[in-house]
Amino acid sequence: MSTQEFTEAGALNAPASSPFPRLRAALENLATGAALFAGALLLVAVGVTTASVLQGALLNRPILGDSEIVEMVLGTAVALCLPLAEMRGAHVLVDFFTQKLPARGIAGLDAFMRAVSAAVVAVLAWRLAVGGYNQWDRERETMFLEIPFWWGYAGAAIGMVIWMLCAAFIALEAATKARQ
Repeated sequence: MSTQEFTEAGALNAPASSPFPRLRAALENLATGAALFAGALLLVAVGVTTASVLQGALLNRPILGDSEIVEMVLGTAVALCLPLAEMRGAHVLVDFFTQKLPARGIAGLDAFMRAVSAAVVAVLAWRLAVGGYNQWDRERETMFLEIPFWWGYAGAAIGMVIWMLCAAFIALEAATKARQ
């Protein structure tokens, strides 16, 4: 399926066809900002890893706690990239069983599944927030650098909340399109 066919099929939520263009633009900007911040975090992870490898090779002493930084940063970066993927319709779409349904049936099923997706993401955001609170309450820290664990949970929870907002919007948009 070409990109043009994909867009015309309604699976990719093109901004021009949104019944809520201002809300879509605001969420696109929020998701883009989150993804750009995630890109900066990834550059930090690359820098720390490169510096640690070079220091280990040249001085026989890698950076202490490099893996702690990289793990926390990567988890947060992944969560911050997911909202933009949602807004751009870039998540995996399996339509093998629904190809032969009428367009209205596909649109209705798409709206329903997007609502389910938003609900699942809401649960993920909630559990990350609870986990982060528990880490903060217990004062848990990484072994070498003593970075509070809750920082990683908080970053990922923020990404999930943004993703939940985007997923709920996409579900609303799909439901509106399905009724037309």
